Amino acid sequence: MTTVMVASMVMAPPVHVGAVSGHAPVHVPRLVGLSKARVFALMRADGLYFVTRGPGSSDGKWVSVVAQSPAAGVVVAWHSQIVLTTTTQSPTGPRRVPRLVGLSKAQVFSAMRRASLYFVTVGPGSSTGHWVVALHQSPPAGTLVKWHSQVVVSVSTHRPLVKALVKISAKPKPKPKKKPVIRSSPAATTSTTSTIASTTTTYPGETTTTAPTTTTSTTVPVTTTTVKKRPVRYRVGIATWYNDAPGYCATWYLPMGTRVTIRDLATGRSVHCVVNDREASHGNRVVDLAESQFSQLAPLAQGVILVRVTW
Repeated sequence: MTTVMVASMVMAPPVHVGAVSGHAPVHVPRLVGLSKARVFALMRADGLYFVTRGPGSSDGKWVSVVAQSPAAGVVVAWHSQIVLTTTTQSPTGPRRVPRLVGLSKAQVFSAMRRASLYFVTVGPGSSTGHWVVALHQSPPAGTLVKWHSQVVVSVSTHRPLVKALVKISAKPKPKPKKKPVIRSSPAATTSTTSTIASTTTTYPGETTTTAPTTTTSTTVPVTTTTVKKRPVRYRVGIATWYNDAPGYCATWYLPMGTRVTIRDLATGRSVHCVVNDREASHGNRVVDLAESQFSQLAPLAQGVILVRVTW
């Protein structure tokens, strides 16, 4: 399958047409978030050309810019060409929250700037600005929010070893041994037949007597036992933490109010909590603990741990 990107070249007539060829270099203006009319005005004033890519670029119905190359502030030659990524979405319309979990500080800033959203950080390094990675976000990625809304991002000063934990937890679980099931069968009947030999002797004037055959039947009952399989009541996977009341946690597979036990497979330590929230991510992410519960199992800076959740 071949993907074709449609791009349109816009040659905004510069105001410096007719100037000498040795025109001084110019700074690329900031165009991200601007409307079509504003982009044309700035590029014409600075004597620059631009090409558009993305939704609305092929038919000229784009309404704003979501990215640009080179970046704003870069010095380029006069009449240079700037590449703009456009959208048909209103500059002040609703926004989809980008996925921030696992991104570095620079990547989080870039993603939120493109989405025209604000964010606040919590966790290790949030007060000093020395955090390096995002571990959790609220609202989750893909949520539709108002323009300039605020997203809460849980951060850490250390990048967790997620690959190693995923590799460990990805090992196939051993299949439980099947217990034998004794199926119902009709009662077995054991028959015992004993024959008493008979002897016949004939004398004159006497009667011949024959002893009868004796048959005895014994019925032995058979007991039938059916073993029922118990449902699986545990999961093994990755746990992280976020800001929540002590004693509570979030999962994507258990009903609200379920009391669970979280056991750290590395240290053997365990805590208890009650499910009162829903996780945004599924799969190998099995629980999000309140900050106080996570700190009883591992340092908050560790970010994630491999656990067993039972209920």
